[in-house]
Amino acid sequence: MIEFKEEIERAADYVARDWPGVIEADDIVQEIWIRLLESNKAVKALREADAALRFDVLKRWGQQVASKYANDYELFSGNVFYGTDHVRNLLKSGLLTISRWDLGEIKETLTEFIDLQEGFKYLKKTSDYGQVIWDTYVEGIAPVESSEKRQAQRAVRALTDAMNQAHKRRFSEYTEGPGTRQVITDERARIISKSDLNDDNKINAFAQ
Repeated sequence: MIEFKEEIERAADYVARDWPGVIEADDIVQEIWIRLLESNKAVKALREADAALRFDVLKRWGQQVASKYANDYELFSGNVFYGTDHVRNLLKSGLLTISRWDLGEIKETLTEFIDLQEGFKYLKKTSDYGQVIWDTYVEGIAPVESSEKRQAQRAVRALTDAMNQAHKRRFSEYTEGPGTRQVITDERARIISKSDLNDDNKINAFAQ
């Protein structure tokens, strides 16, 4: 099975980039090797596949591992983790520009709303990725050049990481106990700064 080593590591690196803060590439590599050691059928499938199909299979296995890590963490800690696909879907849903009071009309949750807003505000303060996200998913300016597409991908990864950090930080505030930090309640979450809203009660993220 050593012939798969390089492809497994490449697939693991690829998947780990989509799950920043959730799982490391080394963990994915280890889980894939365990799968191969435990299943002759899996080894046979890889050996019979061409290079492109084999890489797709390894990526799919890696995604399964990352998803399981995220689900297990959520189950045992009450926390959640985001992947880049999840974040892209949230952006496409329009969650970045709606107000808290519109949440009842869509399937996205209050937790996702808060984490997205906090993550996006962090990006605006620390990098150009906030503008990239806004142009791509709000203004609808699709990246055309390869460099623009790579920048958009990096922006989503940065937002994913920022959302995971925001959620972990808020979760720690709940678990530190009384007398430490304020807990964000549902009621408090409803109170959005008026400077972040325009006349249509939408989030105006780049208003000064």
